[in-house]
Amino acid sequence: YLPPIGSQPTIEWIHLNRLSVDEVYQRSTDNDASRRMIASIATKFDWRLCGPLVVSRRTDDTLMIIDGQHRWMADSMRGDIQQLPCCVFRYESIEEEARMFILANRARKPMNRLDDYFAALAAADEDVEIQQLVVDAGLRVARNTSSTAWAAGEIAFTAAVATSIRKFGPAITSAVLTNMAVAFPGQKLRHGGAIFGGLVRIMSRPEPDFDPDRLVKALQTKSADEWGTYVVGLKGGDTRAMALRDAIMSAYGKESSDV
Repeated sequence: YLPPIGSQPTIEWIHLNRLSVDEVYQRSTDNDASRRMIASIATKFDWRLCGPLVVSRRTDDTLMIIDGQHRWMADSMRGDIQQLPCCVFRYESIEEEARMFILANRARKPMNRLDDYFAALAAADEDVEIQQLVVDAGLRVARNTSSTAWAAGEIAFTAAVATSIRKFGPAITSAVLTNMAVAFPGQKLRHGGAIFGGLVRIMSRPEPDFDPDRLVKALQTKSADEWGTYVVGLKGGDTRAMALRDAIMSAYGKESSDV
């Protein structure tokens, strides 16, 4: 290991009115996304989520926020929070402050959709219903966003499942997931999101005399990967889902005529 860089910070509770930001390198908060974030923090402030701000103490004793300006601005709006915990460093120059600002933000890894899903599941959030439907269908939610790491029967399209539950209800969503599990046992579902989207469009607006058993037979005429060839090169979730819907219904029509 290389020797540690810089000196140890002090941990201090600092009054909000003593803190400020340097607009030379700080991100602008004059945009809709920042305003929404600040308003959300202010409305639902939670000390358990309030990590220390990273602050620079300059030679003139001014205190500049390197990381945490949204929290600071949100808490300043409330009026009932006077101090915030701060991790206070001394930097050699404003240029070094700016470099630390860049490094702090580049090093921050956003949660991917599966990290968020399993965190919500552990917190007994609304994702519990998604988990139950997936498991009941005989499938599993993958822990990795990379399809190359998925095992047979694992899916990652949890956002699409949530949307289906909200728009069409758990019964249709469950039926679609179950059809996929029955049609593709022991197979990797690399294009599972598009197949799911196509099936939702079929089963949420079924044709007259629609036969779910024939639909499963139609799905079984190809492997999951073979169905995936219909969406290779296509962009956008709706475009891919509609391509699968049309391909599956074509196979369904042939299956019906054979019967």
